[in-house]
Amino acid sequence: MQAQRLALFASGDPSLSTARTLLDNAADKLPSPNGVALAIMQLWEDEHATVTQLAHLVQSDPALSGRLLRLANSASTGLRPVTSIPEAIVRIGLKTVGELAVAFSIIDVNHDDERCQAFDYLEFWSHCLLMALVSRELGRVTSIAPPEELFTCALMTRIGLLAFATIYPQAFSDLLDTKPSDLAAAERQQFGFDHNELSAEMLTDFGLPEVLVEPATFHEHSSKAHFEEHSRGAKLATLFHLGYQLSKSCLEEGIGEASQASRTKTLARRLGLPTDQLSTLLRQSVNEWREWSKVLEIPAAPLPPADPQAPADDHASGAPGSKLKLQALLIHAQGSDHPLQQLLETRDIHVHACDEQNAFLRLALQIQPQLIVIGEDAHIEKDRLCRLIRSTEWGKKVYLISILDCCDSEQVTHALSSGADTCIRKDIGSHELEAHLLVVQRFFDLQTKWEHDRAELRHIANELALNHRRMELLSLTDQLTGLPNRRSAIEALGQAWNMSDRFEHPMSAIMIDIDYFKNVNDQFGHAVGDQVLIDVAHALRADIRKGEGCYRMGGEEFLLLSSIADIKQLIVVAERLRQRIAALRIQHAKHHIKLTISLGVAQREAEHESFDAVLSAADKALYAAKAGGRNRVCFLHGTRIHTITPR
Repeated sequence: MQAQRLALFASGDPSLSTARTLLDNAADKLPSPNGVALAIMQLWEDEHATVTQLAHLVQSDPALSGRLLRLANSASTGLRPVTSIPEAIVRIGLKTVGELAVAFSIIDVNHDDERCQAFDYLEFWSHCLLMALVSRELGRVTSIAPPEELFTCALMTRIGLLAFATIYPQAFSDLLDTKPSDLAAAERQQFGFDHNELSAEMLTDFGLPEVLVEPATFHEHSSKAHFEEHSRGAKLATLFHLGYQLSKSCLEEGIGEASQASRTKTLARRLGLPTDQLSTLLRQSVNEWREWSKVLEIPAAPLPPADPQAPADDHASGAPGSKLKLQALLIHAQGSDHPLQQLLETRDIHVHACDEQNAFLRLALQIQPQLIVIGEDAHIEKDRLCRLIRSTEWGKKVYLISILDCCDSEQVTHALSSGADTCIRKDIGSHELEAHLLVVQRFFDLQTKWEHDRAELRHIANELALNHRRMELLSLTDQLTGLPNRRSAIEALGQAWNMSDRFEHPMSAIMIDIDYFKNVNDQFGHAVGDQVLIDVAHALRADIRKGEGCYRMGGEEFLLLSSIADIKQLIVVAERLRQRIAALRIQHAKHHIKLTISLGVAQREAEHESFDAVLSAADKALYAAKAGGRNRVCFLHGTRIHTITPR
């Protein structure tokens, strides 16, 4: 499957370099729910935290799960690939995972222009989590695969959607606004590949085994999978599809409708699962999903703005030169009675105050203030709190003030080393505070301009990447038929050859030529000839499967390339194509144009030194078919050409 996907990426789907760039960008930028970040931060402070507790939180988030799996597998050269989150945590180490999880989890979401406006993040996270829980339960009752591995794979099997929303926020939002009936087809037309193909590449990149990734690719339409009936791959594809359907229906219609639908009952029977167990299984999964949602504080509405508590006019547009009303968070034993709060508010700063560390972290995640002031109380672990704040993506940009009893050299040095930007005395006067706040305001004016410029550059880069991708697709596509062109075919042949070397997959080719096509142009004109080419191309690609590609080589010649069929199977395919074209009737005025095609079949053999030799062998077989009377299939095996007698 991986070899087939790589071949596809080189033949009309994204080039390997484009796909690699997209995967790298997506892996570093995928957002996570804020509730996950908060829960992990609180757990990280607990010295008695266990692997099970941390795994429970990490597993709720597809983006975070993928990052940790990839990290665990990249650090495990020569070892068996990690396929579950608890195993990844054990391999990396609890403390390291805790630190990484905090750093990964909080992503800067202050700017709406960096979000995909039409993408429902809440629905995505909720659906992914419920699908993972349902798939795990299905694994427990069917014993098809380890439940924890099914959970991990199902959790991330739709991560391609999040990647599109993250890397191409505007273009993907525009696409979603059109409400396409077939989202995957619309994605392929817009980007050259769809979210299922992207998810599969990302899961492989994270280190998940192909035996799970390949079936998961078909979770939306298991009928499109090409596994042998009753094989493990077919059962896994059915399991993931059932998990997808149950979770989707449950979120849209409720448990009763989801468990009683005829489609889900049919899928359950294929797994050998009694249909009367569906309702119980789904109810158990939903109960667990609700408990996770409470812990993770996943909201019941779309993601809130960066500061839901601030009035709308408190925020500037974010354009360079605009002045923000600062949001400050103060932690001190006196809470809102601290005299500094009043001084700050007289300077037009919106202050939130609290007197307890967990409440402080909760507020910090909710409002993401620009300014944090940590009081001088002895009970506050200032060093740890500063390091925790600075370990997050948001915390790297916050301005942090530490209040000291006495601003002597030793205390100031210690505070600055822990992460504070500046220190003030607890009895600071209003004029000195004003001077400090001028520094803070200059800092955030510069930061606002920098972030605005960064957003503009990111927008320009995304537009350039999309335009480059469109031009790349145009250069690889025949504009008349919509099939990949000769250039794309040559790239695909090279990829198929390399994959055949690496994985010992078959490599077979069919060269196809429309018989007497010049007569069509001469008798009916080139416009009719173009329509003939379009209709033939449509008929040729009607049965294309994963691992196969159909290309227009030029004129009336086409190529079908397969990495899944040997020559015997391809001869059957070729004969079916010949009969299909012979049955075509193309209407022109009062005429019904009849067509036939000649086909030459060849496969890679030991004496072939390159993919050119395979293509040459298929050409020789095609020439023999045309010389033998046309409308027939010939195949080359060794040095002998064999003819399939037309029926």
